[in-house]
Amino acid sequence: MPAAVVYFNGSLRPLTETAINPADPGFLYGAGLFETIRIEDGRALFLTEHLDRLTSSSRRLGWPVPDSSGLPAAIQATIAANQVTNGRGRLNFFQGSQGYNLMFTAENGLPYTPEDYREGYRAVIVTICRNQHSPLAGLKTMNYLENLLAMAEAREKGAREALLLNLDGYLAEGSRSNLFIIREDTLFTPDLASGPLPGLARSRVLKLAAALGLTVKEEPLKPEALLAAGEAFLTNSLMEILPLTWVDGRPIGNGRPGPMTTLLRSRYQDEKAALRG
Repeated sequence: MPAAVVYFNGSLRPLTETAINPADPGFLYGAGLFETIRIEDGRALFLTEHLDRLTSSSRRLGWPVPDSSGLPAAIQATIAANQVTNGRGRLNFFQGSQGYNLMFTAENGLPYTPEDYREGYRAVIVTICRNQHSPLAGLKTMNYLENLLAMAEAREKGAREALLLNLDGYLAEGSRSNLFIIREDTLFTPDLASGPLPGLARSRVLKLAAALGLTVKEEPLKPEALLAAGEAFLTNSLMEILPLTWVDGRPIGNGRPGPMTTLLRSRYQDEKAALRG
């Protein structure tokens, strides 16, 4: 169920009483940033990291830094007002006709099922490319049409995720995820210069993999690296670690979630439990 109560510019209010000016650049042009936040047991996970990324992204654009004083409490109040136990929240910071708007919404439910983790995702490499030289590369912006077009192409081909190459023909990322490849005892992921978003789940996985003794390599990756992989998986804050088992109609490894992917998923859950205390 969509959020009935939202946080907007300093106060909680009913969604039906929240108005966005149609002249706002955020509405007209997608001039905004956003964070997608997983909610478990009524709590926003890794909220400090999300707020830090929003701050750094704002600075990179030359925008004022959103005032985060009292924001964690407001986010938790919004979650409680909507009776969200396990679900997702979205924090938007976007240009208004006068100043900037800050909005948070929360709703129950996640777009991933237990079967998704048992079977893994099928993906295709799409024709839409990620411009790694764009001033928006590596930013989570509300200008999301490119990603939506990539996903539409993937769905037309019967896939659940779209993989984008950059302008040089190297793997960049998924339309809504970071990409990882495992070959023997080495974990590979596209380096940030290749154009992916510096995902928060991506950062955690890199640390977890190193702690497990894997060699970790962030480097340019050709699409052929997927065919040579024993395992692959996708990450974002909502899916966390989701196995990638088929690409372009061909299996990765044996076409099933691999043991290292499963182990990393387990360690990721352990880390969340430890942080919750």
